[in-house]
Amino acid sequence: MRNTRLVPPRTRRRASPRPAPVVHQDLYSEASLRAAHVESNGHQARPPKRRTRSEPAAPPATPATPATDDQSDDRESTTDEDTADHPALAPPRPAPRRPGLIPTDIADTIGPVLGKAIADIKAHEDGSRRGGDIEDVHKMRVATRRLRAYLKAARPALDRTATDRLREDVKELAGTLGVIRDHDVMIQQLHHEAAKLGDPDTGALEHLITRLDRERVTGRDQLITELDDPSYGELLTELQEAAQQPPVADPWADLHELAAAEWLTLDKAHRKLHRRYGNDPPNDDLHELRIYGKRARYAAELLHEKGSVAAFLEALAEFQEVLGDHQDACVLEDRLRELVDESGDPHAGIAAGRVIQGCHERRVAARAAYPAAWKKAAAAGAKAFPF
Repeated sequence: MRNTRLVPPRTRRRASPRPAPVVHQDLYSEASLRAAHVESNGHQARPPKRRTRSEPAAPPATPATPATDDQSDDRESTTDEDTADHPALAPPRPAPRRPGLIPTDIADTIGPVLGKAIADIKAHEDGSRRGGDIEDVHKMRVATRRLRAYLKAARPALDRTATDRLREDVKELAGTLGVIRDHDVMIQQLHHEAAKLGDPDTGALEHLITRLDRERVTGRDQLITELDDPSYGELLTELQEAAQQPPVADPWADLHELAAAEWLTLDKAHRKLHRRYGNDPPNDDLHELRIYGKRARYAAELLHEKGSVAAFLEALAEFQEVLGDHQDACVLEDRLRELVDESGDPHAGIAAGRVIQGCHERRVAARAAYPAAWKKAAAAGAKAFPF
């Protein structure tokens, strides 16, 4: 369960300037696999050093000429002895999806989705600063979560150093937005409950709402401090660079396999949870299962396929909603108990008790809906990613 207490403002630390992501778009081309430059002294030339920000970019390599049938036959006849005689040759790679060209599936897919998430962050930044509409914080937070999920899903195909550092910096921003979002949800729910209770419980509950609202204001101040920090602008610039030129390290990676791996992780987590706890898992473990569901959903969003994958995405969205309702009720109940203990007001305790009863009922309803939601997600996952 998320800890909704506010933490002191943080300052993003950067030990050293970030190196520019290195894109290995020509690492596994037919030409680079087969050609090994030999110096005049008969020794193989050393590979060039990786380019840094201070060094000019090399001109783009000319795409290899598509292979003919005769050339394909010749490649297939290469033996292990040929590879041993020529140590510069890399181990055989899977055949390119486009003959003679490096696959661009990863870059073509990850670039646009990163760009869309970055655009959403920028679009809702001003509203998150002002705080007029709670949906701005919600949508900005969702965008940060999508960024991290997309980078994680494609991580096996990307430069891990660049990817992990970006994910870590986005995590800090997402955490601050998460604290504000939790308060927005709790305050909105309490206003709804207060309107139904009637005096004197309504007045007592309003005092607790005031406490939460003060915490929310503090959280927004912290957010503004982070957004005004120069490192936030640097982060957006680096994210934009990654969207324009994704740091692809393995262009042969299969997005469908990566999405299938995330689904397998979710399925294993579910089976392990129910082997241990039966049909009544703890609240925190259900929340963790929901996180696995988000990762599987965002990984599947990277696929351009329709049909079974679209059905899988729809089922996961319903699964997340059920567990999301459960988590919101848990967070509100726990926070209300803390506020009542801190206030020492018996009237507030009575009012909060009535709201907590509603939280309990929503948790029971969510748990009742959870098995059917999982059954639908599991069936869709098995169809989209058969093992």
